[in-house]
Amino acid sequence: MKNPYWFNVIQQWKEKGKGEYGVTLPFLVGAIAKASNEAANETLIREIFHEIIENPVSGYYCEVRWCGNINEPVASVKPVAEIHKVSIKSQFVSEKAEIVSLAFTADLMSMFNLNCSNYEDCLEKLIASSIDQIAEGNFSKNGGIFTPFTAGDLRFIEEVKQLQKTGTQKTGAD
Repeated sequence: MKNPYWFNVIQQWKEKGKGEYGVTLPFLVGAIAKASNEAANETLIREIFHEIIENPVSGYYCEVRWCGNINEPVASVKPVAEIHKVSIKSQFVSEKAEIVSLAFTADLMSMFNLNCSNYEDCLEKLIASSIDQIAEGNFSKNGGIFTPFTAGDLRFIEEVKQLQKTGTQKTGAD
């Protein structure tokens, strides 16, 4: 079974050594918008999170944590079996799968970062902190500022799209 595109973007980002933990929300939204020819806007952001929460990849959850290297929240995918190794402060549970599907780390939710008290508050603050960059078409953080996609980013997005089409990406069970 093919993994969803959002999952492959996050997984390939880390596997290709492009980041230590994962991708920023603007990058993820921009990549999905580019690959699907959709508008990058708040509606798409909410659709992506709905998909992540309600349709998790078997054996995995999406974790949002603070990345000190770029001073931004980033999304990663991790095996559910390893969730006990992380300081999770709040989480969404998929009603369909009855498993943790989206989790927020304590460092992300702290008063030094998003300063949120529960998973709903954290999700809304995460969306609010990204919406301006996304609306302006600035999806990639380079040199400490958000910019439009670089040529390398566009190649990466196309590579992941091709993996998606050919079905050669790893499955959640791999």
